Amino acid sequence: ITLDFETKGVVRISMVDYIKEILKCFPEEIEGEAATPAPNHLFLVRDESEAVKLPEEQAVCFHHTVAQLLFLSTRARRDIQVAVAFLTTRVKSPDEDDWGKLKRVLKYLNG
Repeated sequence: ITLDFETKGVVRISMVDYIKEILKCFPEEIEGEAATPAPNHLFLVRDESEAVKLPEEQAVCFHHTVAQLLFLSTRARRDIQVAVAFLTTRVKSPDEDDWGKLKRVLKYLNG
C-alpha cells in the first residue's frame, strides 16, 4: 500500500504494485481493458445442470484471486466492490461463467 500525503489535508491510497502482482500471478494473460468491472449479466447464474464447473486447480486459483481482490477492494479500490462481492458468493463451486466475470474485473484493473 502506498500512501501519498503530497496534497495538504489529503491522503491518496494506491495499491498499484499489488494489482500488478495479481495480474502477473493469474494463470492466463490478461490483455485489453474493460470500461467497467462487471458485465451487465454479473448476477445471472446458470442452472446447475447447464453450468460447466471449473477443474479443481482452476477453482483453487479462482478462490485465491477473488480473495486477493476482496483485500484490494476493501482498502483502495471501492469501485470493484460489487463485482468482487458477487464473486465471493461463487468460490465454493465456480463455473466457466464465473471465470469470465473474474477476468472482466482483472481487465478493468489492467486498464
